[in-house]
Amino acid sequence: MSNTTITINGGSVQLTDDQVFLATRGQTPDKIQTYAVLVNGTLWPPIQLITLATGTPGSGGSVNNYNSHAALKALSELGFDTFERVEFKGNGRVDVRESRKRAAANE
Repeated sequence: MSNTTITINGGSVQLTDDQVFLATRGQTPDKIQTYAVLVNGTLWPPIQLITLATGTPGSGGSVNNYNSHAALKALSELGFDTFERVEFKGNGRVDVRESRKRAAANE
């Protein structure tokens, strides 16, 4: 089990890869906008994953909560494959190119 820390509402919150895996059970990923995280073969928006795992929503205008970059960093530190600036195919599906992949921190 991997763990990391993310700052939420000015405090440090411990996060584990198990929390992320469990949080996705029975859930459907929101539409990918710009960034993506691969969990169990499915692409997820990073803020949605942190929200599901911690119960705290992302930035939404508040400087105290985490943003996409903080979420990507934490999820990468947990060993998940993260993708920056995803592109879209003609049919609207997400195209995750290896060139856009950030190496997981524990690889």
